[in-house]
Amino acid sequence: MQSLNVENIDSIRGDENKGIFLTNKECKLLFSHKDIFIFGAGVEGENFWKDLSECINILAYIDNNRSGESFFFHGKPIISLEQCMDMRNNKQPIVITSFRYAIDIYKQLEKMGLLPGHDFYIWDEICIFHYDDLTKKYIKFLKEVWGKYKIKNAKGKIIMPFFHNHEVLWTTILAYCSNYFADKYNAEINAYFWYNLDNSKASKVIWDIYKAFNVESLIDSTKLNKIQQEEADGLCDSVWNTLSTWEDWKNITIFGINFGTSIIRDLLRFHVPCFEPKAKKMYKFLKETIQNIVFWYHYISENDIKVVLLLDGVSRDGYIRDIAITKGIPAYILCAGRMAKATLNYCERPSYPFFKKMWSELTQEEQEYGIKWAKDRIKKRLDGKLEDVNIIDRPNFSFGEGKNGTRVLSDSDKIKIIICPHRFEEDCYPYGEQIFDNNYFEWLCHLGELSEKTPDYEWYIKLHPTAQGRDTIIIDMLLERFPKITKLPIHVSPVQLKEEGAGFALTVHGTIGHEYPEIGIQVINAGINPHCAFDFNWNPKTKEEYDNLIFNLDKLDKKVNQEELYQFYSLNYLFYDWEYIPHHKLFVNNPLLTLNRLQLEASGKKVGTWQYEEYMKEWTIEKHKKIFMQLEEIFRKLDEWKPDLLYKRENCMGSKLDE
Repeated sequence: MQSLNVENIDSIRGDENKGIFLTNKECKLLFSHKDIFIFGAGVEGENFWKDLSECINILAYIDNNRSGESFFFHGKPIISLEQCMDMRNNKQPIVITSFRYAIDIYKQLEKMGLLPGHDFYIWDEICIFHYDDLTKKYIKFLKEVWGKYKIKNAKGKIIMPFFHNHEVLWTTILAYCSNYFADKYNAEINAYFWYNLDNSKASKVIWDIYKAFNVESLIDSTKLNKIQQEEADGLCDSVWNTLSTWEDWKNITIFGINFGTSIIRDLLRFHVPCFEPKAKKMYKFLKETIQNIVFWYHYISENDIKVVLLLDGVSRDGYIRDIAITKGIPAYILCAGRMAKATLNYCERPSYPFFKKMWSELTQEEQEYGIKWAKDRIKKRLDGKLEDVNIIDRPNFSFGEGKNGTRVLSDSDKIKIIICPHRFEEDCYPYGEQIFDNNYFEWLCHLGELSEKTPDYEWYIKLHPTAQGRDTIIIDMLLERFPKITKLPIHVSPVQLKEEGAGFALTVHGTIGHEYPEIGIQVINAGINPHCAFDFNWNPKTKEEYDNLIFNLDKLDKKVNQEELYQFYSLNYLFYDWEYIPHHKLFVNNPLLTLNRLQLEASGKKVGTWQYEEYMKEWTIEKHKKIFMQLEEIFRKLDEWKPDLLYKRENCMGSKLDE
């Protein structure tokens, strides 16, 4: 059960076997206008398709878990490895596109008798598994900066995440905060593999970076001793026997801690869910989850843990988070949209239910200015302007779409409902409790059932503009089961939908809640959402109330409360200081270094080792000392932060916001 050192693990990493690791340039040289198979239909498979599909013909995607169920990915079938072997009549090469499972897949292909560097390769455009010169330089730099901070004869432990990523902001935040607490508590720094994989899957390249800022060992949370394994098996069978509905999943309690919502968040963020909560593959997922919970419960109980540092504090982090908190150990989220002190069932923005109260705390002058400002900014937003749009959503912002020359809704007098699903790659619990057991998928399935019961309505679904591969797989699976729902083009303007007769839009908590009402489409939410303190959306509190609204759409009075919409908009985008804790700007100067993977892609760039060079250029010993001096104040602020307090931006009525 104790920590294992990655140095002792034999795996396919580093400079050895370099010929199997391919960048985009090498892929083009080898495979241009040729047929290949891709092993991996996740985020990396998506990125490979974006980068290279124009010059390389992908025959199919191989997936060990999703084949054989009529799944497609970018129009190509998802097949099993066995199916691929039958199809490789011309010995077409296989390219592995997975950072998490690359080494497992490598070994799987070797067992099939395939030769690395001939029959198969690993796509490694961003140098996760092989070094480039910038990474080597960065590792040397980190050793010089952090070597003198190494704790000798440590008494306690700091736990922090290990993540396969070159986002230098994350490395920087983790380095400063872990060494700050190590010094404060005379503790050693230990990392856990965020993907919940055994240590043999860890990249030696990334591990060398972590060691350079004094991380001592990598905790292998997959290694349970015999007693723990028996305990996990018994708990799994006991819990499984209680599960019949998604509500049962939400209520899963182990060791007196309700893990249900964290389990659902984990499931939806990384897996394709099943229609049946008791499907066979759900048992496998539950078993792996409970093993993880059992490991962490004992590890945290049996070690002197001083502080837990978390990546984003949700999904797999959630198990560690809630165990630590129930044992009185402080846990902090460092690498999400904001730094925060973790709470049980943590959500990133719990302040929205208090927004109406916060509005009353503004001065009359501020309120008048806010209303005027919001009127202007909302108009610009609906005209396709991007000032207040999340950078991830900007390239595909719906209100920036021109009108489609072809009608997309039927020309009938029936009530037309637009379902607006969320992205499954994101955390599904950002604001708090939801009607449908904190489960996007349950919500969508329930809407599918309602579509069967409402012949006088027309049901449509419009994918999120930034939907990725797994979103399409899940939605297509849903539409096959509920054919009365029609899939709309992803690039269609909401203005066009309104003109063609759309009357209602359904979301759990989306931004359509402050966009669609302004063009005359009524929005019905399904949980705590940014607009829940106001009265310009419909906010049912129970499943029964939700269904009553849906069945009586023709009797609903229209929600028209523009004044409150403007109040919300100005609070959210003008007055409330979402960076009250100076997160990004404290650690880096270059704006590009503050962007995560999705934000960089939206800006036309990618995560890569170029970030190391940019960071080293701006680093100074003066700034280094300044950050360390500020950390005590930062964590004091995190400890004292409250969701019901208005943290107001400085100079929020300044001239810059009028531009």
